[in-house]
Amino acid sequence: MISNRTLLHTLIAVFLSLGVGILLGGTGGHSWFEQREGVLLDKLEQRMDQLSQEQDRLRKNLQGREENLERLRGQNRVLLREAVKGRLKGCLVLVFGGSDREARRLGEAIRAAGGVIARPSAFPSLPDRFDAIVLLPDAAERNFHYPRLIRDVRMSYSGPVLIRQWGEETSRPVFGTDENRSFSLPGPYTGESLQTFEWIKLIQDATNRGKEASS
Repeated sequence: MISNRTLLHTLIAVFLSLGVGILLGGTGGHSWFEQREGVLLDKLEQRMDQLSQEQDRLRKNLQGREENLERLRGQNRVLLREAVKGRLKGCLVLVFGGSDREARRLGEAIRAAGGVIARPSAFPSLPDRFDAIVLLPDAAERNFHYPRLIRDVRMSYSGPVLIRQWGEETSRPVFGTDENRSFSLPGPYTGESLQTFEWIKLIQDATNRGKEASS
């Protein structure tokens, strides 16, 4: 039979072993945690560096694309000036209606083609001094005010009239199939190069037809 002294010594030894194990395990575990934390921080820093480098590459790539796009736009402007140069030389064009921004862009294109633009606040009572009239009806008022204006223009003006259309309205005659002095302009006018050339060419053709009809 085990004596009480032997049992006491055994319990003391067990508790001492547990204490030493916990002490050693706690010290080693803390060291292992610090090591793992350091590894994770290193990986995170590496990933942040990679993301920063990728962002720099994307920024440089985007900057290069923007520079190329601006260069192409500049080339398009040069080509457009050459394409429309002299097409409206000496032509006086009345631009009526529309927003100031749209009219300003169209005026710049007409002047680049050698023409002169007039933009009165009210429609003139004697419009025959103009070589062509461009009407820019707003989408909201084209079904109300502009039918009457178009009728008045038709009665008071003998030259070509070009009307900016909206949506699917493209090249159909404005006053009927028997009217040779009315033309449609696909719109709205944005100032884009191909559209500008198309509008200038339409105005040129209209004024030439008007001159042929009057001669």
